Amino acid sequence: MASGLTPKGEALYHWDIYALLYAPQEVYFGHETQVNVNLIETVSLPDGSERVYLSPTKRRGVERRALLYAPVERNGQHLYLTDLLNCGIPNTCGRENCPVCRVYGALVTERRGNTERTTFIGRLTHGGGVSIPAWQPLEKQRAMHPSDLRRESGEEPQPFRRQYGAPGLLFPVYNHVLAASEREFRAVAYAFLASLPRLGAGNPKGLDLYEDETFGPYLVLDRYKAPLGRRVVLPPTLKDPGEALAEFRRRAEDAPEGEALFQRHRGRAALEALRRLAKAFVEEDLPALASAS
Repeated sequence: MASGLTPKGEALYHWDIYALLYAPQEVYFGHETQVNVNLIETVSLPDGSERVYLSPTKRRGVERRALLYAPVERNGQHLYLTDLLNCGIPNTCGRENCPVCRVYGALVTERRGNTERTTFIGRLTHGGGVSIPAWQPLEKQRAMHPSDLRRESGEEPQPFRRQYGAPGLLFPVYNHVLAASEREFRAVAYAFLASLPRLGAGNPKGLDLYEDETFGPYLVLDRYKAPLGRRVVLPPTLKDPGEALAEFRRRAEDAPEGEALFQRHRGRAALEALRRLAKAFVEEDLPALASAS
């Protein structure tokens, strides 16, 4: 097969996750080029403003790591999925039964014993991440304490400065999966939910779904054959959080009801659907992988 994937009996759908995340505390995302200098990653908009930026590439990496380090039990031994499948980054396993490679993609450059391996095109893409509102990064001074094992006489803690994103920032984010079965999408649901408390560099870490009494969790899950619903993508030029929330709700409601080719879950229903899929990944898919390995 040109895709490298054997046809299955399960129906294939396109899947979209739209979410509005918030920072419950200050957050740090390393700068894309100025590494090891404690600058946060930002993006410049056409109006000249600068926003804290949660890079889709960073989210993708955290999600993939959450999958690779999913705990698995085999023959009474507890291990990680990465060790069970001998799959990692960048040395992907490229095996058809790998739930990570099937969706995130695999680049195979060498043969591994007698194991058949294939290059898969990734079917999962990430977007969004431009923060709302247009708050400038915070800058705080920290103290780096010398190790007791290496401390010399009179040596004092060395201060350094680091930029942070302010608590309360909102981050619209989007995940899109091209033509995957529900079983394949289970790994995506698990990775999305498991990554939330682990987003960021250093400490503190973690984002969460924004929630209010009007909409519940600001989350939308689409499953479809034809793209009949409005994409819940917020303009990056929005500056007011209230306007962003209203726009998210407005776009989320712009979808057909009772349409066989398009199904949308909103708010609490979307969260429960993702939790159901993530639970099935842990209770069904991981044990099946352990039994087959």
